[in-house]
Amino acid sequence: MAIVYKEVPDNWSELEPYVNRTPFIEDIFQKRKCFFYDTCSFRYHANMTDESIQSIFAYIKDQDGMIVLTRCILMELASASGILNLEYIRYCRKISQSGINLYVVDEEEFFHIMEMCFSTNSSINNFLVWSVRMIKGPVSTITRTLDEDDTLSDMVKKGRNLDNKRVYKKFFSSVRTNKEPGDNLGEELLGICLHILSHLPGEEDGKFCVITDDKGAAGKIDKLFEKTNRQFQGKRIIQFSTPKLIQILYTEEYITDRDLLMELLKFNGDGNIKVLGTQIYDLQNREISLSCEEMADQIMGKGIHIIF
Repeated sequence: MAIVYKEVPDNWSELEPYVNRTPFIEDIFQKRKCFFYDTCSFRYHANMTDESIQSIFAYIKDQDGMIVLTRCILMELASASGILNLEYIRYCRKISQSGINLYVVDEEEFFHIMEMCFSTNSSINNFLVWSVRMIKGPVSTITRTLDEDDTLSDMVKKGRNLDNKRVYKKFFSSVRTNKEPGDNLGEELLGICLHILSHLPGEEDGKFCVITDDKGAAGKIDKLFEKTNRQFQGKRIIQFSTPKLIQILYTEEYITDRDLLMELLKFNGDGNIKVLGTQIYDLQNREISLSCEEMADQIMGKGIHIIF
């Protein structure tokens, strides 16, 4: 029997007090930065010590930032059980108590954001069409959903009937219904949403950010923006891996203590930390694998530049 993921976790009432109730659309235009969490990084950060995570919160607050969990990412966090783990609830509480606005957002809500800036449904739907075409693979939940739904395929694959206001709703709700264990749907939909938002006029490069430690997801999102024709490219986004974020925190003096730096670097356990970047004698980016102690020394000695 196929596993059915739940869009609303069974213990939503425990999370709800920490989710911001002010209009999401207002905040996304007013805030200077918008940080989207991928599933893996949220899990890592939810298990960090209080002292470690406070340095990340301080950075986000000073950036005038907000944090967003898209609906599919929340579904992945609740997993097949449909229940959010207690540490995830606690982490959301910490975000809220730190004074950072936390939102859980259905992906289709981005239509209403774009509606504030674009006058026709067709132009707004075109951003979705291009994003889906660029990110979907030959075998994926998105591809299967489009292949099984002729009406949706006509709209999203063939670009027909794009004056319909419900294209976003039909697409996102359909693919979420078809979510399967082990697929990449969360990050694929995250990439689509970021690509759509990057076309908002008047926003600066780097306003929209994704925090992810999934190299495959990061590569897929990067290729989505890379493959897009120049005339359809929007503002640039920032992809933060946890090591990249930690290096920024140290460089900007949110962390000054080696012990705290080491504590943050243990985000994924006791093994070596693998990053994409350069060291002092490198001419090109490469994968660098260092122990926690070695990575801390390299960051403090400015001997490494972490790309991801």
